[in-house]
Amino acid sequence: MEKDKKEIEIKVRSSQACIREGYQLYSANFRKIFRATWWSALVFALITAVAQALPVLVSPTLLLPAMVLGVVAVIAWIVAAKWRLRKRQMLKPVAVRSGSWFRHLGKLTLVSLVCLFIVAILALLTSLPAVILITANWQSQIGMLNGDASGMPDTVKWMSLGAFAIAGFIQAYVWLTMVLPLYLAKISISVQDKEKEDFNKKTI
Repeated sequence: MEKDKKEIEIKVRSSQACIREGYQLYSANFRKIFRATWWSALVFALITAVAQALPVLVSPTLLLPAMVLGVVAVIAWIVAAKWRLRKRQMLKPVAVRSGSWFRHLGKLTLVSLVCLFIVAILALLTSLPAVILITANWQSQIGMLNGDASGMPDTVKWMSLGAFAIAGFIQAYVWLTMVLPLYLAKISISVQDKEKEDFNKKTI
């Protein structure tokens, strides 16, 4: 974000302002964010494609390992993307004392829950083609267990993997929408702590 000084003000914000301004910053700077993280998003997309394929194309008994792999992939993706953004100086370091997290737990929880709700809706919308393929695959497998012939083409596995990968790539940037609202909340906490510390020094 080459215009960080104009776009990100170091000030106290309400929870609603952190969410609103965070999404505005994300949309305004999406091209720069994309250029900095696209290769990491490709890795995330491939991992999530494998995770979705395990219970669908291999065996339903692999559902739990697939879910674990998916969660790990999301955490690793967010950590890697934040590291790339910090390296490109898009996210500047913000110091927050460990005790401050507990004092501002309500604010952080509210921002996190709202962001997760938005992510859940967007992820559901972007994964609809993959969900349709998953349903079709499962219905075909159930039919084969009952003695019916498979109605799926031979290329269904590759089609499914492609759909999972595309959905995963889009969802990578859906998950990334959480970063800036939480970053603004962190800035707000840091500023509040500094103002409180300065006030205490003046009153001593």
